[in-house]
Amino acid sequence: MIPDHCELVVVGASVAAEALVARLRELGHGGDILVVDRDPRMPYERPPLSKLYLTRPEDTDITVEWDANTPVMAAEAVSLQTSEKRLELRANGASETQFVRYDTLVIATGATPIRLPIEPDGVLRLRTADDSAKIRSAAQSGCRVGIIGAGAIGAELATSLRQNGAEVVLMDKADRPLERLLVGHLAADVTSWLQAVGIDCRWGVDIQRIAGSPGDWTVVLGDGSVLAFDALVSAVGARPITEWLSESGLLTEGQLLCNAYGNVITEAGAVEGIYGIGDVVTRQLPSGERVRTESWTAAAEHGSRLADLLMSRPMLEPEISYFWTDVAGRKVQVLGSLHRDGAIEVEFENPARGAIVYRVTGSDGSEGWIGVNAQPKIAMLRMAREKGTP
Repeated sequence: MIPDHCELVVVGASVAAEALVARLRELGHGGDILVVDRDPRMPYERPPLSKLYLTRPEDTDITVEWDANTPVMAAEAVSLQTSEKRLELRANGASETQFVRYDTLVIATGATPIRLPIEPDGVLRLRTADDSAKIRSAAQSGCRVGIIGAGAIGAELATSLRQNGAEVVLMDKADRPLERLLVGHLAADVTSWLQAVGIDCRWGVDIQRIAGSPGDWTVVLGDGSVLAFDALVSAVGARPITEWLSESGLLTEGQLLCNAYGNVITEAGAVEGIYGIGDVVTRQLPSGERVRTESWTAAAEHGSRLADLLMSRPMLEPEISYFWTDVAGRKVQVLGSLHRDGAIEVEFENPARGAIVYRVTGSDGSEGWIGVNAQPKIAMLRMAREKGTP
């Protein structure tokens, strides 16, 4: 049952929300906290959904430790009235909506997969545990699977489904894989890894038309070639879930902007009592630049830092940017900022373990690192940078 009032309401049971609640309780917050999420299975770990949960679901536990005194209600946020501090919710399965008043509101709704304009119904996408189960069911051993988008999720899905015995074609409009993550670096290496495990890589493709239905898909490319698939998955990116905020006055050019502290900001300044964390947020830097990240690590940091702020604790400096993915049996980690025009050089190599670390130095002097099967070295680099040591 939705209460009439709650001291702290969190919309979205994401990793950011999990970190927020855990840190608040750790710091002694004893007040009421209500978390709502439209996915009735939340909270759970999302990173395994494109990896082990696809290949070995029976051996993969995606449950998370969650504070027993913090309920998670299966409900969807419908609208927000900031002047009255009222959130409109619709409980799953209900036809009517209800309102809950809040003192503090945290928006942590995350992001949802982008849908291409030419996608028919039935094309699969990955966000939830149910989505992962549908992909696993549709892409059995021997099936021919097309994956549109060779970013981190697309490459992970291709790797996992290939392990399951599917024939996988990985396509992207870009001329290289992991374009957003690696900004052009190691393109030939990543392609060779994927090809070595039997994935058919198609870069620089222009998809003109998608026709068919589950079990019988046809993809027509710009060069006239026609590809047939039993299952088709779209992994072209994600967009923040902000539609329910369209009339709230909180969006700036369609974005939920937050400052370094997590306060939602508009042209009028910071909005008192309303915060944003995780993938739904676009951070506005002091320079005016706007940055949005899709990272488990960054989302967890957002939640923990906001808890410190709400409990009037000193906020730690933001951690150095970090992201990881699993591609064709290799763990790829990115630390710091990578520049497309940066000079890349080998900083560490251990051929016996297939481990290598590249340093990428930008023209502005910035540094970033790419690690391949080099978890201990990247951990050392990460610790040293966060302590401020060279």
